[in-house]
Amino acid sequence: MRATERMVLACITWSGCLVSTAACRSAPARIESPVPITRAATHEEELTLIRADSEIFAEVVRLQLAAGDDDYPRHIDRLRYDPRPYGTRTGYPELFSGVQGIDPTLTFARAGESAMGDLIDIRKQILKESGVRGGPPVAYSQCAGVRVPPPPPPRGTARSKQVDVHAGCPRVLEYYVTVGLPIHGQPEGLWNARDTHGRRVALRGDVWTALVDEHSASPLGWSWSQYAWLFRRRGNDGLELAATILIQVIE
Repeated sequence: MRATERMVLACITWSGCLVSTAACRSAPARIESPVPITRAATHEEELTLIRADSEIFAEVVRLQLAAGDDDYPRHIDRLRYDPRPYGTRTGYPELFSGVQGIDPTLTFARAGESAMGDLIDIRKQILKESGVRGGPPVAYSQCAGVRVPPPPPPRGTARSKQVDVHAGCPRVLEYYVTVGLPIHGQPEGLWNARDTHGRRVALRGDVWTALVDEHSASPLGWSWSQYAWLFRRRGNDGLELAATILIQVIE
């Protein structure tokens, strides 16, 4: 058993997920509903969501810590994870990137506040066991995007001091990362898309997707990149990373 699997099992046991073996069984191999599930989740569904999320979140953290510097996912120093899915108060996305099929309620009915709190607590435990900092984002005043040019001086004051739009940025590069809730399957909007290696991706079988947002801030400004991490389970083994797809970059 890999360290990631042991960690997830320990966290799930700690949260009480194993009190019901029926609640901890794997999610169905095929998602039948083509539209978001609008009803509230049952207790069993909430526990299944927590189990799936814990496994995927732990694997994202493990892979990012073990990665090198030449490829994506890459190793990141001065890294901080937000244990809240999407970094939002509710644990659900407030804005969508326009990619069809990335709504988490296509896979799981919306979890209650208590269940979401348990899910976040397990994420905090995974970060603690991994030695990774957790916390909300840091706001930097007067820190524009990397590609934002300095504004032109006011008319008639050509010799006035130029405004530094990056004056409030941190002195060293810092990263803040969020991980979304698990989505079963490869989202339709990403079907046959090119991954970060330039390969077309069309995965079948027991596939799971998570949105990973990387926010960076440095003396040069801030940037935001959103990736889809696609995992596939082979037999009775744990999930393995099958592909990463860049969705968007804002600088």
